[in-house]
Amino acid sequence: SGDVSSSLPSQIETCAQTSVSLPTGQPTPPTTPEPVSAVCSAKSSPRKMGREKGKKTVDRLSVEYRQRRERNNIAVRKSRDKAKRRNLDMQQKLIELSAENDRLHKTIEQLTRELTGLREFFKQMPSSSFPGSTSAESR
Repeated sequence: SGDVSSSLPSQIETCAQTSVSLPTGQPTPPTTPEPVSAVCSAKSSPRKMGREKGKKTVDRLSVEYRQRRERNNIAVRKSRDKAKRRNLDMQQKLIELSAENDRLHKTIEQLTRELTGLREFFKQMPSSSFPGSTSAESR
């Protein structure tokens, strides 16, 4: 177990350096410990020590436990910040696409009005005004 605890500080440092900062609002504060899959999971952090079967009793005062909790809290914070960022991006995309949709609907309305106007205009014109129109209509 001595090998595991020596690599924990470097793993905590690595997790702490990879954070997501949000331009709007405050970063998520540390939360109360809860079971969440750690983003930076250590390859060599066995849950059970092997000497005993079943649940391992957790020493909440141990350095290793505190380091694990700290790593998990960092991972949870990072995960939640990422979810917030994704949500904000999605809301921004929704606004942009809605605006484009409105613009396209206005374009359709305008073109439909133009088409209707041109149809009315050409209906009122005498057919002799169009050279070759009689041959085209008889085909």
